[in-house]
Amino acid sequence: MSRLVIPVRGQVLYATGDVTLRAFVTLALKDNVGNFVKRDFRIDSATDVTTFPAYDARQIGLPVPINPSPVRHDPTGLEVRSGLLRFRIHGMDATEYVVSCFFLGNPVVVPNPAMPAFLPRALLQPLALLDHLKFSMEKDPASIGASHGEVIIEKK
Repeated sequence: MSRLVIPVRGQVLYATGDVTLRAFVTLALKDNVGNFVKRDFRIDSATDVTTFPAYDARQIGLPVPINPSPVRHDPTGLEVRSGLLRFRIHGMDATEYVVSCFFLGNPVVVPNPAMPAFLPRALLQPLALLDHLKFSMEKDPASIGASHGEVIIEKK
């Protein structure tokens, strides 16, 4: 049985002093010719669908739909291209997974870094993988390396 333990990262917000907690997983994305390219995704159960920047997808050779959907991504106003993402989870066995994905933005226009609120993000919706994987969260008060807890991904 394949298993991966990911530490939860904490970051203090300068303006308020609050701590944001996030967990990132490295996915090996399968491109048009069958090669795998590693990219970090934030594990985000609050996102409706897995998302990935369309420009980055085109740059690394992922299959991206040519035409955008008639709708726009509500939080950012970016174009949406609905497709599929094929990947392996780095650090686990070689099983390939496929999830639906919104490729956000224009695949031929570089996102403007001066407008961070509108930058597309790589977000993994873990609920789409529950047929194959178990996601759990734990915190061991005695743990030194993961003071904010851990996300555990196990193959069923």
